Amino acid sequence: MNKSKFSLGDIFIYSSLILGVFLVVWPLLNILAWSLTPTKNVHMLDGLDIFPKGLDFDVFKLMLSNPRVLISFTNSILITTVGLCLNMFFTSIAAYALSKDYLPGRNLFLTLIIFTMVFEPSIVPEFIVINNIGLFDSYWSVILYKMVNVYYLILMIRFYKELPKEYFEAAEIDGANHFQVFIHIVIPLSIPALMVIGLFYTVAHWNEYFHAMIYLNDTNKWPLQVLLREFAIVGDRGSMVSYKNIIEWGDATQIDIRRMRAAIIFITLFPILLLFPFILRYFTKGINLGGIKE
Repeated sequence: MNKSKFSLGDIFIYSSLILGVFLVVWPLLNILAWSLTPTKNVHMLDGLDIFPKGLDFDVFKLMLSNPRVLISFTNSILITTVGLCLNMFFTSIAAYALSKDYLPGRNLFLTLIIFTMVFEPSIVPEFIVINNIGLFDSYWSVILYKMVNVYYLILMIRFYKELPKEYFEAAEIDGANHFQVFIHIVIPLSIPALMVIGLFYTVAHWNEYFHAMIYLNDTNKWPLQVLLREFAIVGDRGSMVSYKNIIEWGDATQIDIRRMRAAIIFITLFPILLLFPFILRYFTKGINLGGIKE
C-alpha cells in the first residue's frame, strides 16, 4: 500500500491557504472583539486583539434600534434582491443567445459588448444619462447600473458553449423550442456557474456606495454602505446616535466611537458572511453529466 507523502509543492499550497485564512479571519475577529468589549475596558485592547475584554452587546442594541440603520439595511436588501434578479435573468439569457454561432449579427454584438468593457464611460456622462431619463434619486439608478457585467457575460457564454451538444440535439428531436431548452436543460446544468456569478453580483450590489452616494439625495433611500461611510469614515456620530437613542439609552453618547464603528462594520459584513458557506461548495462542485449514454 502506497503511503501518501506531502511534496514541497503541497506544503507550499497548504501554507499559503492557512496564511490566507489567517489574514481574512483575523480582522473579522478583531472587529468583533472591539464591538463586544465594554466601553470601560476598551483601553485594555491592543490594536490587533481578537479576544474581547469582557462581553457587552449594548452597542449592537444601540445600532439595531436606530431607525436610520434599519431603513438603510432594508434599502440594501431591496437593492441587492431586485438587482440580483435582473442581473441573473439578463446575463443568463443574453449569454445563451450569444453562445449560438448561428445567431445573426453575433460577432457585431460581441464586439460592441467588449467595446463597452474596454472603453467604460466616466461618471459624468453616466450622471447626465441617469438625470435625463428621470432615474435620479430613484432606487433604479443604483439597481440598473451595470445590469449585465460584461466579464460575467463572457464567462457564461464560454460555459454554455462547453455544454454537451447531445442535450440540445435530443431536445430538438423532441420538438423543444429555445425557451424550453433554456428552462429545462440549460438552467439545471448551469446552477453551479449561476450560483458563483450570483454571489459576485450580490457582493457588488451589497457593497455599492459610490453611485448610491451620487444618485440618491434622499437619505431615506441610502443603502447601508453609504450610512457606514458617513459614520465610519466621515465620523458623523449623529448618524448613529439619534435623539431617540439618547432618550432610551442615557449613556449612548458615552459609548466609545471605535466600538460603534466596529459594530456597524460587522453588521454590514454579517449578511455576506452568512451567504458564503451556502455558495462556497459551488466553487469546486462539478456538473454531473451522467445523463448522456454513448
